[in-house]
Amino acid sequence: MGLIPNTENKTGSDCSGVSGASNRVLILANTAETSVAGFVVFASGLALGLATEYTVVHNTTASEITFLNGMWDDMTIVVNYFQPSSVSTQFEKMRQDFQDIVIDNGKAVTLIRQTPTTASMGDVTAISEEEYAIWTSIQDITRKDRQIHEMGLAVPGNSKAFFFHEYPDSITGNGTLAVQVGDVIKYEDDKKWRVEQIIAQRNADNEEIFRVGIIKKIDLDEDAT
Repeated sequence: MGLIPNTENKTGSDCSGVSGASNRVLILANTAETSVAGFVVFASGLALGLATEYTVVHNTTASEITFLNGMWDDMTIVVNYFQPSSVSTQFEKMRQDFQDIVIDNGKAVTLIRQTPTTASMGDVTAISEEEYAIWTSIQDITRKDRQIHEMGLAVPGNSKAFFFHEYPDSITGNGTLAVQVGDVIKYEDDKKWRVEQIIAQRNADNEEIFRVGIIKKIDLDEDAT
């Protein structure tokens, strides 16, 4: 888990108590426990000494600084400190970095999901389709894709595609979506691929970052005729 640097600019008026009094307390805006290392407090441009001029309680949120000497309301206070980045923040950054790559190098496509309606005996009576806007990056399968070759998926008409771990409604325009086997990917030129298999759900500490799927060109036979 990494550390995030923070700086808070305050004045004496942000402290408890009255102007000029000692032992006034300043509450920080940290959202994770402040680190002892790298914790520096300045008052009116001068670095203060820990234990002689101030004390600090390193809380998981809202750490407390107590100024032992008189603190006036018009005095400037600068506090530099580090706090650990939250796990969720790290995962979101990893996801965002991957998604930026897909958007920069991939393509906006339409995902079609078919949902069958079955009768009481299990017969399919109807199939409905929903469309979602997504981003993906489609690549050819190469010799370096050993896992794909070992699984017997490196066949004519197959490609690999990179997907977000989940697409929000702000992208799909039709609710939150995670790509699954059976979905159909359609390009603007009406070329279509079907998701044959999800071969990897890249995880970091059991949190999914992105998906890799094998897609098959649906109109391969038509192109060959």
